Parts: sequence; C-alpha cells; structure tokens
Amino acid sequence: MRRKLLLWIAPWIALGLGACATVQPPAAISKACAEWRWIGITRSAEDECPPIPGWKEERLFPSLAAERLEAGAYVARKEFLAAPDPEVVQELKRFCVFEPTWKSGKAPAPPAPTGKLVRIDQDCAAISVAGDPDKITDWETFSERFLQQAGKTGTALEIKNRRGVRLAFLDTHPTGDVVPTEPPHGELASEHGYTLTHIARNLICSPEDTGVCAAQITTRLALPITKFDSRSRKGTKTDEKHGGRIGLQSDLAEAIRAEVDDWLVLREKEDAPQHLVINLSVAWDGDRFGGLDEGQVANMRTGTQAVYWALRYASGFDVLVLAAAGNKSTCATERPLLPAAWENGAPREEVCGERSRTPLLLYAVGGVDSEGKPLSNARDRAMPPRAAYGASAVVPALTPGDSTAKYTGTSVSTAVVSSIAAIVWDTLPDRSPSQIMDILYRSGDDLPPLQADFGSGAGAAGLGAGSQVRRLSLCPALLAACEELGGRGGCPMRELSCEPWTPVANLPSSPPLLSSCHPWVQTQPPTEPCPVCEPPRFSQ
Repeated sequence: MRRKLLLWIAPWIALGLGACATVQPPAAISKACAEWRWIGITRSAEDECPPIPGWKEERLFPSLAAERLEAGAYVARKEFLAAPDPEVVQELKRFCVFEPTWKSGKAPAPPAPTGKLVRIDQDCAAISVAGDPDKITDWETFSERFLQQAGKTGTALEIKNRRGVRLAFLDTHPTGDVVPTEPPHGELASEHGYTLTHIARNLICSPEDTGVCAAQITTRLALPITKFDSRSRKGTKTDEKHGGRIGLQSDLAEAIRAEVDDWLVLREKEDAPQHLVINLSVAWDGDRFGGLDEGQVANMRTGTQAVYWALRYASGFDVLVLAAAGNKSTCATERPLLPAAWENGAPREEVCGERSRTPLLLYAVGGVDSEGKPLSNARDRAMPPRAAYGASAVVPALTPGDSTAKYTGTSVSTAVVSSIAAIVWDTLPDRSPSQIMDILYRSGDDLPPLQADFGSGAGAAGLGAGSQVRRLSLCPALLAACEELGGRGGCPMRELSCEPWTPVANLPSSPPLLSSCHPWVQTQPPTEPCPVCEPPRFSQ
C-alpha cells in the first residue's frame, strides 16, 4: 500500500504566556491561535457562560460522568473505582467556549472578561505528535528489530482475555473501540495514531489467528485538524472520519474528558475494563509558550488550564497516563515538552484561597536507541527516569503482507511503555497506578551513565531528577509481574525467562533534522523553507 508519509518537525505549537484577564499571543505564534475561538473561565461553577454580542457561548465540558457517580450510578465493580476531588469537577464546569455567530460584515469585538468571566484567551492549535516518520525500506527487518528491542517474548502470550484494562491512544486516528483494520485514507490524515495502536497490538495480543489481547485497545481523535486558518472558522478544516494532524488545546482537553467518561459508562457492565491507561504521544512546547514556569495554575492560559484540569479529573479516577517527553527541533531543543513535563510538578493550585501542590498527573517516557543512548532526535535535558526503545518503529498491520508507517521518537517509546503497563495491570488488577509503574521501573535495565533530568520523586521508587534511567521492555516487566503472582494463576508467559538485554550498535536511530524549524507539517522532502518559527497556513 502506497503511503504519503508526513514529516512532523518540532517545536510543537503551543500556548503563549499568560497573565490575568485577556492576553494576546506573541506575534511569533499568533497564526497558531484562533481569532474565531476563545476559551473563558467563569468566576464559579454555578455561573452560566455569559452572553457576548456576536458570539455563541457554550460549556467546554457540557457533561461530566463524575456527577452521575456522585448521584449513585456505577455500582458494578465499585471496589476498584476511585473518585476525583469534587473541587476538580467544579473547576471543569467553569470553562466556556466562544465562537462567532456573524456570517458577514464587520466582526464584533473579541470576547473580554466580564463580571462572571474572570479570564479569556484564544484557543490555540497547540498539539502535535511527538514522533518523526521515516521512509519504509525492508520493513520486515526493521519490524523484527523493533519488536525484539521492545522486549516481545520469544513465545506467544497466553492471554486470559480478562480485558481488565482499556488502553486508549488519544492521537490522530478517528475514535473507535477496536484496533483499526486500515490506515486513514484521508489525503491529509496522519498515520501516527494508527501506527501506535498496532505497536500495542503486536506487543500485548496473542497470535493474529485468535486476536485475543490483554487490553481493549482503542483510539480517540485528539488531533482532528487537517487545515488551520487562524482568522477563519470556515477556512479551518477538521476530519472526524479520517483523522487529522494537529489539534487545538481544547481538543486534547475534551478528548481526555470524553475518554474517561466513556470508560466510566462502560464500567456499569460487569465484564467491562476496570482500569484505564491513556497514551499521550502528543506535546506542546511549554518552555517557549507557557505552562511550565507559572507560579499558579490560574496564571496559565485558559487552554493550558483546560488540559491540566482534564488530567486532574483522570487522575482522580486512578487513570494511568503516559506522556511523551518530546523530540527536538532546530529552534527548540531543551527541556521536556508538556504535558509530560508536568511529572516534574505543575504550578500550584489555588482552590478556595488555599494553595496546594498538585498530585502526580502522569508519567513521562523518554526514548533510547539500541545502544541505550538517547535518540538522536531526543530533547536535551529532557530524560525522565523511564525510557524505552523508540527508533525506526514499524510493525505488521492486520492486512497480511502490509505494515504500518515507520516512526522514530518518544511517541514510539511511550506507546511501548503504555502497552507494557496495560498487560502488567491486566496481570495484577489489584494494584494501583503507582504500584504498576514501580514494577515496570524495577524490571528495567540500568542505562549508566544516564541520569534523569526530571521526575516526580513520587512512588515507592522515589524517581526524581538525578535518579538512574532505566530501559523498560515487555518481557522483563511481565516476568516481574508473574513473580508478583507468587505461583497463582494468571501469568500470560509460557516460559518464565527472558533473554538478557545487551546494547547493540549500528541499528538506525532516527531521521535527520531538517534545517527549518517549521512547527507543524511538511512533506518529505520539504518543498520550501518555512517562516522561522511561525506556522504557515495549510494548503491542499
């Protein structure tokens, strides 16, 4: 099958630094922020989104399953179901979205804070994928190398089909409850999300003739945009059917909320997945555009706040979120990208006048090559305590003889770790997210002299900056999980042994960086240089 591979170049467009009230983005990123879509925050959850002449208002999160939970729904398997702080639910209910209602003539003034609206900012096309596609040559050889480096066991797994875990990839692929059988056929759609789901399928499913997987592998469209025009809603195109390439900040926030709530609805059934793992192989550059250095959550731009509170909502239900540390570009190469960087600690919250440190929202994942060294496209000063192989990843597709696209980057590594976490959690369903991640870390291979540049220091392992980086892979993690069972049934491994990992030189690492700092998408090879660090308008 012939594919049009797109080259994603960091930095990922992000949100501008914010202050109180309304803030215009800097000129360098103004084309990434929509003049036709604004996100506001009301003074309280009880306040309605205020009407503004010329603009249509609605809630960003119109409904929350957590409110049904409080009303006594979700009785089935309730012993495994945590609940978020009620204050988090109240924070989510404060977000409003404003889009224009005029069709011609002079545009009305943009929304501004009112008595009920304490802050409002433009929504920005902030989110892009954290992996670089490469040309496919001799894909079978690359696939064999990748799966071996990712720790796929030598014998087929004996999946018990408990499906106790839902593994969701919030990415470029259209929303669906099964592994997609075909790549997206849209002219501008990306194969990024499709490829990640098939990495999971090849790692945690039994042979293809049975199709039994340790987790329910699903997709949710978080990057629906194929063409973005900052000045025109009509000129911006999304493709819900085939998928997209980039997303607004609100798209990611709503995707997180929707995935959590859909999982909660499923939990009303006795045989539904009791745990949820969310894979975020997407990122934006908080160092350049905000979200890292603000003193309080309330000081961040509203789109960033929406993603933050959506993650807080997920963590309240003990959802395990894995996020890519990010890849470098020629104009932004240091520090981890967001949201992965929030493992190091997000700005402080202030609820009811009390400031507090946020709980752990997610776990960041870094990428290494076959020698255990950072990927050549990995960002400097951006290695978390856990990493996985992430070079030239291509795997068999469901169609016999066909393959996925081939990607290199921390997005691949994150998909590997998310898949491992899902099957380990399916094996040990009574463990918490932090306990699962501790098992994965303990099973990993030390990578001296690599030390983590950031981390939470949370959990039994206490993994903060300066801790030993470990390379996670499937077989050792499963072996550790089976040993935790202590002889009880449920181990999916036929043979309780793994080949020891040894560094292998001369395997491909990543495609070269181009000389441009184009922040969104180019064809490969690029047809023309981009305006430095300014996103151009897409054209077909």
